[in-house]
Amino acid sequence: MTMRRLVDGSRLHFIGWGLVVGVLSGTVVATFRLCIATMLKWIQSVYMHPNLLSVGVVVGVGVLTTVIAAILLHQEPNISGSGIPQVEGQLQGTMEFHWWRILWRKFVAGVLAIGSGLFLGREGPSIQLGAAVGQGVAAGRHESGSERRVLIAAGAAGGLAAASMHQLRA
Repeated sequence: MTMRRLVDGSRLHFIGWGLVVGVLSGTVVATFRLCIATMLKWIQSVYMHPNLLSVGVVVGVGVLTTVIAAILLHQEPNISGSGIPQVEGQLQGTMEFHWWRILWRKFVAGVLAIGSGLFLGREGPSIQLGAAVGQGVAAGRHESGSERRVLIAAGAAGGLAAASMHQLRA
């Protein structure tokens, strides 16, 4: 095999853009995880030192969180659940989403739901957030077809990697 075949321009192109998408996805997911941890820490501190006012605040935050999450879910039904089936559908070409609508709504609803103490997984939403970042980069570059799917997959992988790194440290 010649050196020319090993250093293929299209491979370098995908590697470069995969790195960009991975860094962006990792940043979004790390911020997502940080927001969840911060909210959980606050909720736990209230439960550790309960009084009538703090319990009232927790109940009020719970009601407000539920209302906001319900509104976001009504506006974009595809933010429900883990998000992994939606990403699979995108990669198979059977589903199409607007990346920005998914990204910010999944981020906010996920932080509110998981951060308020609901027992929900973090990896699925991290994958969907990463895939949305990859789709956003593809849209910004006007990519379609296999190039677009590669960037979505790179984003999903970056999201999962960022979620997994947190698990390794915990």
